[in-house]
Amino acid sequence: MPSEELDRLERLLLLHLLEHRGQQIRFEASQWTTEFGILRKFADEDAGELKQALRVLEMGRMIYRRTQYVVGYSEPKHVFSLTPSGHRKALEYRRGEDGDGSAVTGTGPSAVVAESEEGPAPRGPRGTSAG
Repeated sequence: MPSEELDRLERLLLLHLLEHRGQQIRFEASQWTTEFGILRKFADEDAGELKQALRVLEMGRMIYRRTQYVVGYSEPKHVFSLTPSGHRKALEYRRGEDGDGSAVTGTGPSAVVAESEEGPAPRGPRGTSAG
């Protein structure tokens, strides 16, 4: 996998986790912070490359994995969260995209940046119960 492709995926993942960081504070995490949720969100990307990008970010201490209850699931799942350095990097990427639009390439998942400017949007299945 080319280095620039990995860098692009890392930026997308950091911005995605930045969008969902507010939901980590609650008792239950967002389904979009699980590996399965991330793979669903970026379904047009190669799953192997996404997993590799997650590993690189985790080894670089930009994100960390923990076990937490997730909205819509009855048992705890592994969720990804930003570390303080990952949070700073994601904010840099977001500011860079706000300025010149070159921080993230591609379409689709980069729309998470525009959504996060208006505040967190409600996420998760509607009309379903966890029990």
